Amino acid sequence: MIGGRDWAAELTVLEAGQFRAAVATLLRQLAATAPLLMPEETLELEHASEGLWMQLSGTPDQWALRFLIDDMARGAERSRGLEGAWDCLASPAFAAALEAIELPTGHDESRMRRDVAAALDQHC
Repeated sequence: MIGGRDWAAELTVLEAGQFRAAVATLLRQLAATAPLLMPEETLELEHASEGLWMQLSGTPDQWALRFLIDDMARGAERSRGLEGAWDCLASPAFAAALEAIELPTGHDESRMRRDVAAALDQHC
């Protein structure tokens, strides 16, 4: 389960893994780009994978995350679209929580929801 101000959604294990990989990629790109920026400059970084698009925008010290999920792009039987975002206060906590959880190798979605909730409680 993920959520933000006035929204929440459940992710599959595949989606959670994609989120973790996308956020890690964006943070690596941010770390590589930050030394090249002047203090007043902002940036927008994007990452796309099958059915997921993520964007990190802001400054190296204050950044926000936004995402789109399109299950049809993944070839899902049922269509599900989802859009969400976190502000610059919530985004670093969300990124830390994603890094801290252990994703199940099987299809134990309830265990993953408990792990994500516990990780968010520790970081928020």
